[in-house]
Amino acid sequence: MRSWVIRVLALALALLAGCGGGTDLTKAQLRLVNASEYGALDMSVNGSSLFSAVPYGGSASYQPADPAAMDTVISQPGSATALVSLTPAVTKNRHYTLLAYGRQGALATLLLDDNTGAPASGKTLLRVVNAAPDAGALDVYLTAGTDSLAGAVPLQAAAAVGTLGSYLTVNSATWRLRVTGAGSKTDLRLDVAALTLASTGVNTLVLTPGRGGVMVNALLLADGSESIQRADATQARVRAVAAVSGGASVTATVGSTSLLDGVGAPAIGPYALADAGAPAVAVSVNGTALAAGTATLVAGGDYTLLVYGSPSAPQLAWLQDDNHLPTDASGAKLRLVHALDGLAGSLSLKVDFVPIPGAVLPGTASAYGPVGASTTASLTVTTPGVATPVVSATDQTFLAGSTYSYFVVGAVDAPLGILQKDR
Repeated sequence: MRSWVIRVLALALALLAGCGGGTDLTKAQLRLVNASEYGALDMSVNGSSLFSAVPYGGSASYQPADPAAMDTVISQPGSATALVSLTPAVTKNRHYTLLAYGRQGALATLLLDDNTGAPASGKTLLRVVNAAPDAGALDVYLTAGTDSLAGAVPLQAAAAVGTLGSYLTVNSATWRLRVTGAGSKTDLRLDVAALTLASTGVNTLVLTPGRGGVMVNALLLADGSESIQRADATQARVRAVAAVSGGASVTATVGSTSLLDGVGAPAIGPYALADAGAPAVAVSVNGTALAAGTATLVAGGDYTLLVYGSPSAPQLAWLQDDNHLPTDASGAKLRLVHALDGLAGSLSLKVDFVPIPGAVLPGTASAYGPVGASTTASLTVTTPGVATPVVSATDQTFLAGSTYSYFVVGAVDAPLGILQKDR
């Protein structure tokens, strides 16, 4: 009798594991979350497709996977080339998130254990993952909507890239989320007015790359469920450069953000946050307003508003800045910006006689080029058909892991080169 009962129970368990309506207790439950700069990702396990075309921040259901056979490949949709291959260590009857993050060409993964029990009523468990490699270490704040950061203490301080923080107990409520560069309360990278943390929830806050390399976005994952909330940046970083000849005074505003206020050229203002979209632009030179129109700012991007030319005929140009870290961490990257009044021809830049690609016309910038770290670099800017350099400099410093712009400003008969460390 006993053996008959055992056989019936074994058969029932096997049927339960095999049917579509139950959970196979012999399998791990795995989901893929795309927190990377890739628009979509596929994932296969042991040669069989488990997830297809998972978009950034898209909801992905948990799927069963055999803990004993976890040879995993992540690729772009339609591609036979693996972006990353791995064998995650998982256990049967447990839930996991495989977090894919990083820039294109350097995809990384982090396995998250999603099996922590729920907290008491009125509380939420929250852990933080910094999945924005170019942003560096970050501080995370949850405050009331109108609170200043001046007296605030970070919920998670100095969150390092690729490191999973411990769960922290937070009162369940709707909070204002702000993220800053580690150790700073003014270097704001993300400001989300309302992030709701539900009672008894267990969540993972994933910080993801912004468009320009410095700002970030966020994903709020509900551990053990399919819920993923996007908390995207709504601002961009903008600065103004006064490059008008003759020491002209420049005032510049984007939306409600003041960039320069009667500053004499040449001058390079700091980055400031402005609302993304199409904010109105107001620029004046020596008190005379220009027809500036509106900007086109993508959330999370970095931009330079270039004011150049002569005081009697000033011009405006928008430059998109790339403040991602250099691909080679031991070096830097550099671009040339042509803002020289009176020269309609192009400019070219050499660093230690090695050219930075591109012939740069007025009001534009070259592509970024790699340069070696140095404290003795020489810079030479030339224009076609003229043997004498337009401007040159020696003993220039380039720090590893940094981004630079070389602005050529002023009048053609008195040019000035300004090497600016952008980050």
